[in-house]
Amino acid sequence: MTRLIAGIFLALVTCFAWGSDTIPLKHAISLFGEPKYQKDFKHFDYANPNAPKGGEFRQAVIGQFDSITPYVDRGSAAAGSYLLYDSLLQRSWDEPLSKYGLIAETIELDPDNRWVAYHINPKARFNDGHKVTARDVKFSFDLLREKGSTFYRHFYDDIEKAQVTAPMRVLFTFKTNKNRELPLILGQMPILPEHYWQDRDFPAPGFEVPVTSGPYQIDKINPGRSIIYKRDKNYWGRNLAVNRGRYNFDRMVFEYYGNESVLLQAMFDNQYDFRLITDPTIWNTQLSESKIKKHHLIQEIIKNHNPQTLTLTYNTRRPFLKDARVRESLGYAFNFQQINHNLFFGMYRRAESFFAGSELAATGIPSPAELKWLDPWKKELPKALFHEPFKAPDSQLASGDRLNQAKALKLLKQAGWQIKDNRQVNAQGEPLILNALVATEEHEKVLLSIKDGLSRLGITLNVQRIDPLQMVARVRELDFEIILHIYPHTPSPGTEQASFWGSQTVDQPGTRNVSGVHSPVVDHITQQITSATSRKELLSLIHALDRVLLWGHYSLPLWYPPSWNVLYRDTLKHPETAPLYALDLSTWWHKAKKPPAAKATGGQTHH
Repeated sequence: MTRLIAGIFLALVTCFAWGSDTIPLKHAISLFGEPKYQKDFKHFDYANPNAPKGGEFRQAVIGQFDSITPYVDRGSAAAGSYLLYDSLLQRSWDEPLSKYGLIAETIELDPDNRWVAYHINPKARFNDGHKVTARDVKFSFDLLREKGSTFYRHFYDDIEKAQVTAPMRVLFTFKTNKNRELPLILGQMPILPEHYWQDRDFPAPGFEVPVTSGPYQIDKINPGRSIIYKRDKNYWGRNLAVNRGRYNFDRMVFEYYGNESVLLQAMFDNQYDFRLITDPTIWNTQLSESKIKKHHLIQEIIKNHNPQTLTLTYNTRRPFLKDARVRESLGYAFNFQQINHNLFFGMYRRAESFFAGSELAATGIPSPAELKWLDPWKKELPKALFHEPFKAPDSQLASGDRLNQAKALKLLKQAGWQIKDNRQVNAQGEPLILNALVATEEHEKVLLSIKDGLSRLGITLNVQRIDPLQMVARVRELDFEIILHIYPHTPSPGTEQASFWGSQTVDQPGTRNVSGVHSPVVDHITQQITSATSRKELLSLIHALDRVLLWGHYSLPLWYPPSWNVLYRDTLKHPETAPLYALDLSTWWHKAKKPPAAKATGGQTHH
């Protein structure tokens, strides 16, 4: 009898912890509301399921690579290495945050958000023929958390454990039920084969071709110079709805170049096929209609609904940059109007937010919804934050802007600096000398322009240009003072904001908190973001975070591009409908054969 009672108790506990038949299996999950595409959908609206397969897609990359593992802090992974592994779920790029079954055929969500279970698609295979099982998923989670990059270790911090409850079912239990993003975060985890990696050194750089699960395999590696991927024609997921009309090229080629100066001519010489143009000088002066026609190219502007803001980022761990007043003063040396006119042909938009150009950006003064998060911290925050809109300084110091010069000099004086022999010096007589690192010619031009403005304040800025591989290493080791940096965000910011701004990993090599923010206010707000119960509440939190960062002067938002300016070979084609939130090159194809027009998606959609 005792054994019978124990067995019944164990069964009840198992049912509670692992889910039950009353919880419906989902084909997709969304952060708020229902996913756009229903269970029987045929393809994403921005993909053409009739796109032909074949041809080659060549892209250019600046720098070098010494690894084909993009999930660790050591080395620099080859471009395109994300093509090697599938994840549990696939994100759609015409929704703020929804994900659909990929390796996970269905998802089981605890109504109280204490766990999530993924049911593995029985068709899922690694490229050596081994089935993907729940053991591989658990292995991937444990491996990434123990030996992956700092980002992954922090990303999975709210997850208690992973358990294999059946050969094709894996259960993740959470430390808290407040983080609504966890099922979506886990969904983007790459699935690695246990039978391959269990006896290998995962973080080690190198070029041993691994066992993979994604749509492409490595075909050829020329270390540091080029890498070629070939489409796996037996790829297990080729007929899934999330993949129809995607991964159309037989070969994906990434050629590495030493610097940007040769890239345009290389494209004219038919050495590669596609380039995202970020240098307005090239876009406006070096792409004449006759050249475009002669070299069989297409020049196109594609609207970007999720623009990314370039910032002047300060390493606040460094002694001269610890004081927010010093950091604020540096902003007065940046003359956006002059730089945008002289260098960028008016192509960029001034940023006054870390989320500029989107509904995520804070505007005006704090709303009542934002004050809910800000008011408890009034003593720790600047008074101006509550009463004034943030206005980025638009200096003209290089042109003798005396008003802004006076503001900057006042801030420096308050921070303990004074002019002596035309130089700012502190109480110890040390001159205010700062060092900036850049990896491109375009960024070098920007920093040299800021250098001129700073010299009028008595501040010396040394600008050092290094190669991209060195840049990655220096930033990873926090060995810098000033850089130009983008904090990438999606239309639905979440856990990654704590990685960018939270103090938990602030001094760890490889941290994404490159500016060194260490603020209890920021920590509190970033921890609340993942608990938002509606899109409206999420926006109020992001706006509040934006204000705290802006008024803390940890980084200075500079500008953002309102569109993607692309140049590509006329043998390439993309769907007429573009995704709202990404430039998804996986939907492009080689137009040797003209595909039939795509029909509307087969499944009904929610709007």
